[in-house]
Amino acid sequence: MRTTRPTGLFLTAAAACFALAGCAGGGEGGPAATVTRTVTPSASAASEGATPVTPATSPPATPTCGPSDGATAAAGPIADLPLPAGLESARWDATTADTSLYDGCAALSAVTVSVAEGTASSPVAILLFHDGTYVGTATEEQYPFVPEVTRTSADAIRVEYRYPQGTEGNADPSGRATATYTWDDTSERVGMSGDVPPSR
Repeated sequence: MRTTRPTGLFLTAAAACFALAGCAGGGEGGPAATVTRTVTPSASAASEGATPVTPATSPPATPTCGPSDGATAAAGPIADLPLPAGLESARWDATTADTSLYDGCAALSAVTVSVAEGTASSPVAILLFHDGTYVGTATEEQYPFVPEVTRTSADAIRVEYRYPQGTEGNADPSGRATATYTWDDTSERVGMSGDVPPSR
């Protein structure tokens, strides 16, 4: 009688099947076992100088900002600002300048300044700043009456000018003209849309 001996291949497969807690459960047609294997670095790998890989990250962009204080940013431009025709003996009053809309990190911000010891109809200059750097006045002519200046976005300023209509006096002018000033990154300058007071 001839005896058949199992081959090494069969033993290896059987051992592997046993180690995996069964290749098939419950007999024929049973669900196959699912094996999840987690690989962790060995202590020997760490001792051999293996360095964990970390994803590369870029540092966050830092905006270029000007002075944080509006009075400081506006001091030089106010000192150099020409006076309106007919008021050459006056001076711009930097001590009363409105710096509430100044932002040293904004694409466009503003500071308004009037002449010293002025009246309701004295001219007001609107100084514009990009990232805290002075870029000029909103208009070449500095119009009388304190305008209403508001921020509409990080790069836009809205100005509502006042002016008298017809025979109105200077106490409470009813005329309104609205202009929007926007910083344009492409041209690197301020653009204006809207209207300014009519020439008198």
